[in-house]
Amino acid sequence: MERSITVRPPQSVAEMRGVWQVNVRCWVEAYDHILPDDALPDPDDTPDDDTLHKRFEYANMLDETDSGRYVVAVDESTPGDETGVVGFAATRWGDETKSFVDDDDAGLWVIYVDPARWGEGIGSSLLDDVTSAVPSRYDHLVLETFADNHAAQQFYRTKEFEVVERAETDVGGDTYHAVIMARSLGE
Repeated sequence: MERSITVRPPQSVAEMRGVWQVNVRCWVEAYDHILPDDALPDPDDTPDDDTLHKRFEYANMLDETDSGRYVVAVDESTPGDETGVVGFAATRWGDETKSFVDDDDAGLWVIYVDPARWGEGIGSSLLDDVTSAVPSRYDHLVLETFADNHAAQQFYRTKEFEVVERAETDVGGDTYHAVIMARSLGE
């Protein structure tokens, strides 16, 4: 069966549940060698509909207020009641950015692809979409990742990101080494 992936803004709270599921699978797969088990999300601890609705509203607010772009990658060949969400990504700029993002830069807030779908080009499609939405007034796209997340750093390097700073990040009250990576948004 040929798979058709569509990258677009989320269209429902159900898709945000799919986002949450992808996020959990990614954290467990990508960070199990970095974070202790108690810092990893519990796949059985599902957020309630109100929480998912707030996340859906926030994703839509980014586009509506021109302060970011939030998209999902949906496998349109997914049968039945499943959401088909196989990845998601978001950029933010202006007041919505993290502290390590300068005023003249935009931030890659998040990008995750279901580990079962790594290597299919979904991450590249997500990154291309959210990057193309960044207004031309911003010079760089900046992100933070764990220093020990070598797979992510390799992906970002293939997309012309470079390490520009070493940092620390807090997860669950513990501090971990991180790197700040950036790439030019100019021609």
